[in-house]
Amino acid sequence: MNRLYLAAFLLVSLTGLSGCFGMFGITRTESDLYTITKRDTTIRQDVRNAPGDRDNGTIYPSPRTVEISRTYVQLDSTVNRYYPDFLRFGVLETAGFIGIGQSDSGGGNGIFGIYKSLELKSPDSTKIFGSAMYRVLPYERVLHAFNDAPDWTVGTAAYETFVIQKDNNAAVSPDERLSGVLPLYVRKRFFLRDKPPYVMVVPFFGVGLLPSQYVNLGATIDVGSYGGFNLRAYAGYVAGSTLAFRDRNTTSYDVNFPYFGIGVSALDFVYKNEELNVEWKDQKHSAIEVSAFEADLVYATSPLADSIPARLTDTSNGFPTGFIVKLATATYPLPFADGHFFVGTSFLNVMKMSSSEIALGFLPIRAGYRVTLIKPDLNLEPFAELTYYPSTIYHVGVRASLKIYDWTQLSVMAGYVNGTPHFERVISEPTLQGVGDFSTFYLGVGIGLGDVFHTPEEVIRP
Repeated sequence: MNRLYLAAFLLVSLTGLSGCFGMFGITRTESDLYTITKRDTTIRQDVRNAPGDRDNGTIYPSPRTVEISRTYVQLDSTVNRYYPDFLRFGVLETAGFIGIGQSDSGGGNGIFGIYKSLELKSPDSTKIFGSAMYRVLPYERVLHAFNDAPDWTVGTAAYETFVIQKDNNAAVSPDERLSGVLPLYVRKRFFLRDKPPYVMVVPFFGVGLLPSQYVNLGATIDVGSYGGFNLRAYAGYVAGSTLAFRDRNTTSYDVNFPYFGIGVSALDFVYKNEELNVEWKDQKHSAIEVSAFEADLVYATSPLADSIPARLTDTSNGFPTGFIVKLATATYPLPFADGHFFVGTSFLNVMKMSSSEIALGFLPIRAGYRVTLIKPDLNLEPFAELTYYPSTIYHVGVRASLKIYDWTQLSVMAGYVNGTPHFERVISEPTLQGVGDFSTFYLGVGIGLGDVFHTPEEVIRP
């Protein structure tokens, strides 16, 4: 898949994330109607003695009066309870397939399908990962079939595509892909581990109708979901065709191939059938932080070295000089020091410290220590991060984050970045020819959207 496909894939994913709550049902609401009855009785006694003396033995009318008042009020009260309404809901899923396709210097999707090339070649200079699969917004519900047999699901996705590189041309032609909008899938889960992170074998059958017509049959071994991240091993066969219109002529392009590979998914949450009867507020958590999107505006303090061309757009050293963006982040507590030490990753990490200081990477490794200053809204965390592909980035810093609203947090951060872009591995844009190695300190402010925090005490351990 070329860079245009990758950019479109990430754009569709972000757009789909913003509208996914309206597209699929993710919450089931159950209501209990109560009638509240309030009864109140007030008794008032008064004694009014007649003036003057009284003779004993003479019967007088009782001077005591008793006033009894009763009130009766009825109110209707509705209590709502909220439950998950899906067995799986995700945002991004990618996979790289082994031994399929003949991609040379122009292709190679790499492990997980997101690494353009791992520089791993067979003796004939063919990349190992010659085909890939990309899926946006996978969604599954309970399938009430086979006499309500457990662990059957029916699902779809907003979009999915299978790509096979048949030659060394980086462009993907119609006879090298099958794509589906809202394909239909039926799956059966066999749990090998029924506690998070779940391990299960999942045979499946899928059909796509538009824009390609295809069937997809196979099975996966799933490990997850842990903070929304899943690892999968794939084996299957996909076959179909795509109609293309060229110069008023209709041409059918057939694509079929077996596939074997490894994939990853982010912001992808999986539930068991019995967990659908546990309210959202009582659900267990597997990460201390899950974030859909983080963006920081930064001020880089590095001088313009002779070896690095002048910044193309910077006319001064004013704020900001660049940005740091992370997509689909999860952070996990380590099983010591009361869970304050953590490790984490992101699906995509992009750094642009200035016009000539640019780097990016998939699935970086991050570790650090979190201190809760005001529980649970204000946190401070020193961290170290390594991005290894396609760019090599060493990043250390400290971040303070404050929750300002549900699923939204503000942060300030400071750190040091040392990066080697390695863009020659994946692209050869003329506008990036001046990009080179860089090293800089920085200050930044940012915002996180779709950001959920939990304390270490709220997180279950594997």
